[in-house]
Amino acid sequence: MLLSKLGTYYTTIISAMSSSSADAAPPATMNSTYVFTASVTLGKRYGPIPMVGGGMRIVEPFTGGTIDGPNFHATIEGGHASPIVLKDTTNEDGGSVQYPYIYVYGYTSDGLPFYIQEEGIGNRASQNTRLIINVGGPHAYLQTSYVIAQMRFIENEGGPTTVAVDCYSIPMIA
Repeated sequence: MLLSKLGTYYTTIISAMSSSSADAAPPATMNSTYVFTASVTLGKRYGPIPMVGGGMRIVEPFTGGTIDGPNFHATIEGGHASPIVLKDTTNEDGGSVQYPYIYVYGYTSDGLPFYIQEEGIGNRASQNTRLIINVGGPHAYLQTSYVIAQMRFIENEGGPTTVAVDCYSIPMIA
């Protein structure tokens, strides 16, 4: 009798578990929204600076830049990229893997100060990153946005290198 009741109990639980997972809706599709493109001009490169445990750090100061998007325009007053480059790790294209650490600051077009921190993974030519944006006023919504980015180099023949960073927000899942 006890074994029969246990068998019925487990059969009921297992069928409830399998039917609830079969009836569950598929995960929502992740849509992104374009936020802005940041363009920075690179200054003189410093390094490589050896790191304990391997790898090296490169420091690339920014000599200026702009941020342009539908709702956010700003002037980059300064900042730098200081990626950690791993010598013993390669990606599928044979380049060294980098952990970019990027910091910029400046003023929005309406005079508010801002600060952006960006981190991710990639190589010198291609990186996927996440931005943390500190700004107030009508742009404060950016502080709670999950902003992802991809960068691209723009080689200026005979001039300084510019990096463009296309930024998109993805929705937070409630």
